[in-house]
Amino acid sequence: MADLDEPDASDVGDPEFGPLPTGDLDELTDEERDALNDADAPEEEEFDLTPLFLEWVEEHLAVVEYTHSDRNTAAWCPEWWKHPEAVERLWASFEARQQARIDAAERADALSDWWLTHWDRHAAILFDAKAGPFRRCDRNLGHLHDSNGQEEQRVAYYAPPEGWLRA
Repeated sequence: MADLDEPDASDVGDPEFGPLPTGDLDELTDEERDALNDADAPEEEEFDLTPLFLEWVEEHLAVVEYTHSDRNTAAWCPEWWKHPEAVERLWASFEARQQARIDAAERADALSDWWLTHWDRHAAILFDAKAGPFRRCDRNLGHLHDSNGQEEQRVAYYAPPEGWLRA
């Protein structure tokens, strides 16, 4: 923990650090002490999982899913990233898989649970040729092939009136 009695000379007058409080440092509030101690802490950068996600999608779908799927009934779009529902389902599956790998250290059935409770349920919808997000696409002929490139309209949404409460 940093010594609060002797502030770093480089921090004095720093706009991010702010002015030094006047008076006795023992009289600072907890918030003021935290601000002084955190002033030198580097900001945490958010880690971008997108490259790992894309690698997982490619490996998982190419190696795992399509080695046993019925190619005549399973719908797929080579431009899967143009389908928001598919992206969200794949992202949720990816994140759950990452967590299952962490949990596997403590629970031997964590990965099995991921397959049963996450992947199997999402895959049933993703690859459903009648109702899934890829239903109008052709795995060889491309995105929205069966609809001449026309996307379906999204569900209409109107915000509830101000003051609305759930009954």
